[in-house]
Amino acid sequence: MTQNPVQSEPVERAPAEAPARDAAPPPRPRTRRSEEVYWTLRREITAGVLRPNAALVEDEIAARLGVSRTPVRESMQRLEADGLIDSHRRRWIVHEHTQDEIVQLYEVRCGLESHAARLAGRRATPEQLKVIEGWRPRMTAHDPAVLNDRARNNDSFHDAINAASGNLRLLAAIQANRLFHFNTRLAALYSPDELARSSRQHDELITAVCARDAERAATTAREHVEFSLELILRKLF
Repeated sequence: MTQNPVQSEPVERAPAEAPARDAAPPPRPRTRRSEEVYWTLRREITAGVLRPNAALVEDEIAARLGVSRTPVRESMQRLEADGLIDSHRRRWIVHEHTQDEIVQLYEVRCGLESHAARLAGRRATPEQLKVIEGWRPRMTAHDPAVLNDRARNNDSFHDAINAASGNLRLLAAIQANRLFHFNTRLAALYSPDELARSSRQHDELITAVCARDAERAATTAREHVEFSLELILRKLF
């Protein structure tokens, strides 16, 4: 007797994956040239070389820096994300900070730098304290002739203290918040009494950190930032 062949069960197969047509391509790594262009333009904006409302023409910048338009375009997009430039009528212009924006930036800076000074007073290594102490002659002089030098060195001086906090994320946040093209303009407007007060604050900050008086360092850093904001609002608006 002939037996019917056994019917095998149909095998379920996983459906083939559809090609991810809508998936975003992985981000391209930033090229070294793009990084160089970005930081060059960022420094020129924050130093006031490129002034607020100045037009930024990609072709002109590419020719000046000896690069193609691609790294310039990538840099513009990053600077826009930083809040340093704006797209206006299909062209780029340097952003002009409003009074309210400056107040908010300095309120953030006040909190960040005060806490960094507190941590520096607790965590600074002997080598870092030596570096911080080494800034005293340049950052505490009262002679108006040092103003330009002070303006150039100010960020490096404060970074030495902020780095001594031992918190790289905090240091990066402070540096990212540093968007102030008006610092250089302000330095030229200090009166002798205002320069002396700023110098005393620098002196007190160095002393507090080096003495590991964390709370005094935090208070002095806060007072110093508040004093800077007071001058900006009074002299530039």
